[in-house]
Amino acid sequence: MRRVRFLFFIATMCVILLAVNANAQGCPECSKGKVAMPISLAVGTVRTPEFVTKHKIYSIAIQSEWRLPAVVLRCKLGFGVVPPTDKCRAQAVLEADWKVLEGDRVVAQGHAGGISSKFEAGEDYIARYIGDFQGETKHKYVVEVTITKDGSSLNVTNPRLIVSAPQFSY
Repeated sequence: MRRVRFLFFIATMCVILLAVNANAQGCPECSKGKVAMPISLAVGTVRTPEFVTKHKIYSIAIQSEWRLPAVVLRCKLGFGVVPPTDKCRAQAVLEADWKVLEGDRVVAQGHAGGISSKFEAGEDYIARYIGDFQGETKHKYVVEVTITKDGSSLNVTNPRLIVSAPQFSY
């Protein structure tokens, strides 16, 4: 009887390892319900790999490293400075259309541009929130982001497209 249990345990572990490996190969940018992938802020479109969600609200953000002076980076991402100035408003270069697809069906979409107060900042990064959507349990989605204004001057900040359950303090 012990031998049967041991063989069942080994078979179960093999199935689990194969499933984990298949998921990792399908979406190397995905981990624990979060997508974090490099993105160029030049005009163009980028799509995430397909990912599975839970029944939660998911945030879509562009995250940049602090590789420019803080005031310059904040202005270019569209946060302004305190107090906000028209000069900073003119420097905003982040503009994007986004949509969430389930297969060929668009389930959410929006536009981000201009000045925004929706962001999160940490010691190593600053992230600009561009939208959100309601995920459904075990549904598979793709997020498509189209950069509509040339923000390639921000590519030195190693921008990343982040799709995750809310963590931003907007």
